[in-house]
Amino acid sequence: MLFVLHLRTRRIVLAEATFSPHGQWMRQMGRNLLMECDGLGLRPQLMVHDRDELLVHDLNVTLGAAGLEIVKTPFRAPDANARSERWVASLTRECLDHLIAFGLGSLQRTLRIYRDFFNGHRPHQGIDNQIPDRRAAAELSQPGEMAHKALAVGCQRFLGGLLNS
Repeated sequence: MLFVLHLRTRRIVLAEATFSPHGQWMRQMGRNLLMECDGLGLRPQLMVHDRDELLVHDLNVTLGAAGLEIVKTPFRAPDANARSERWVASLTRECLDHLIAFGLGSLQRTLRIYRDFFNGHRPHQGIDNQIPDRRAAAELSQPGEMAHKALAVGCQRFLGGLLNS
């Protein structure tokens, strides 16, 4: 799995899976990431990742050509990328531990649904218990632009009720 976390908003920008990660796939994921960031109005300046040189070289080339600074985490220091480690733990504990993925398509669908749930429904302590998509929308809007609305209370189910909001 490859995922990208936007630190300021805690939004998962990209979450993809493959059985055979190779250079061409990584270059495409880099292009997809840049397009996704552009569509969300994000201007990334920095990419922090682990030291897996076999897979990230082609990603680094793609992102470096777009002007991003590439920073590698220190050797054997998971705390240096703690927010990403936390997302993997949440994904595993809240979702993957309870499901059986029957093939790559099933895994990709599960990742997409969990990413959308994580971004659009799950509050995060690191951003004052706000929801990443709402926080990002508030940052892009002008002050006073978002009027307070009366909201109906309801429940949305994801992955057959495994995740609820």
